[in-house]
Amino acid sequence: MNTLATSAPSASLLGQAVAFARRRPGATLAWVLGLHLAVWTALPILVCPNLQLDLAEDLALGKEWQLGYWKHPPLPWWFADALHRLTGQIDSVYLLGPLVAVLCLYFVWRFAREVADPIIALTAVLALEGLHYYNFSAVKFAHDQMQLPFWVLTGWFGYRAITGKRTLDWILSGAFLALAFWSKYAAFALAATVGLILLFDPRARASWRTRGPYLMAIAFLAVLGPNLWWLVENGFKPFLYVDNRAVEVSHWYQFITFPLRWTVSQLFFLIPVTALIGILFAQRPKRPAKRVDFAHRYVAALALGPFLVTTAIAALVGRLPVAMWGYPLWSFAPLAFLMWFPPNTEDRRLRLFTAVFAVVFVVFPLAYAADELFEPLLKDRQKATHFPGRAMAEIVTRRWHEATGTPLRYVGGAPLPGGEGEFAANNLAVYSPDHPHVIVHGDPGLSPWIDMDDVERRGAVLIWQGPPDMPAALRTRFPRAQTQAPLVLPQLTLAPNSPAVVHYGMLPPQR
Repeated sequence: MNTLATSAPSASLLGQAVAFARRRPGATLAWVLGLHLAVWTALPILVCPNLQLDLAEDLALGKEWQLGYWKHPPLPWWFADALHRLTGQIDSVYLLGPLVAVLCLYFVWRFAREVADPIIALTAVLALEGLHYYNFSAVKFAHDQMQLPFWVLTGWFGYRAITGKRTLDWILSGAFLALAFWSKYAAFALAATVGLILLFDPRARASWRTRGPYLMAIAFLAVLGPNLWWLVENGFKPFLYVDNRAVEVSHWYQFITFPLRWTVSQLFFLIPVTALIGILFAQRPKRPAKRVDFAHRYVAALALGPFLVTTAIAALVGRLPVAMWGYPLWSFAPLAFLMWFPPNTEDRRLRLFTAVFAVVFVVFPLAYAADELFEPLLKDRQKATHFPGRAMAEIVTRRWHEATGTPLRYVGGAPLPGGEGEFAANNLAVYSPDHPHVIVHGDPGLSPWIDMDDVERRGAVLIWQGPPDMPAALRTRFPRAQTQAPLVLPQLTLAPNSPAVVHYGMLPPQR
């Protein structure tokens, strides 16, 4: 009796949620996305005493407002700096990752409503909540996250352009594709997929007899033009960075194992999404065969095409794609699957889907908080969010003022494996009251905003973690630099762990 009494209210609540979703799917999604934005913005602010690694880089380099940077295009760094200037709060950057994820999910919904019924559209979006790219990893706002809404907007307006033949839709699809490139050059996989659709799908191929694809190309080039110019002028530096990150094959069999490892990594990430969708396929009622139209082909191409393009290119050039390169690839996957294989949307199935979705929606934030708060109880390691960035910046800045009597204008990182020196330099640039400019890896060739004559005149701090001796590259470029006593600072953890050791040197101003 007690079991029945306690389970009945739960079943009733789930039933009310399903009934509300059937009546008002848009309002249901609005509530989910609103909670998603609030939780994933507030959570890292509450449990992370120091900025994520990527967020520190956002703020350290975004303020330079370059048309391009040595490793990536500039759009996410511009957004981060603009928000910081607008709010004056460092932690405001934690809004950006959840915001672009929510926008991406909303645009998937808008697109899905044009090609599927409301319940299919809603479940396709909610299933994406099981993919860590949209929640757990979204707080590390950078180039991967910035791509998300522009990928979906490109696909959505591309569909509208092909089916509706409206000039504005063609122009917008080209502009959104360019903004995806401004976010990260991995958008090439999306561009290639759209191009293949226009070449090989009979419905889309007819568009070449109109001015649409040409307007799309013109809009793309017009919006991306400044960054293309920068790439040519700077020797395509970001592509060298990507080439260095992807592991190169050293044995013949890795041409087979690398694509398999990459594929398995993506399938692993998709397990919660697959589990959510799988709920809707138990006892699936028989349905009449559904005619496969252009919408089915188009959404399926968007769901699989960029992954296949990325896999094929990596295999051809003998590289292992980084697992996180899958970040923007799967926004259309649940929608495509549910369109091709209509699920069981009876109330009983939807109640179970709702219950599991609620568990996923709660478990991911709890797992994130547990990882940040309690990992130091189990593992002693250096972590960006536990790094004493503010204390380090205050001490180094104060010592600089005492030694030179001038503001700290420049900080140089160190070219060390793993970027440890760069992280310390970025933290100093963000948390120091002087907000110095970063000399990336201590290399003015990677930092075109740096005037080395001004660096010699005003001086700089050179900072790194790792071996105590000043890295050879810094010693060569800054022979006048004087190594200082290292800083040994406690990590910002609940349990005492090994301290953070930071080494630095001062390049005195020339009087």
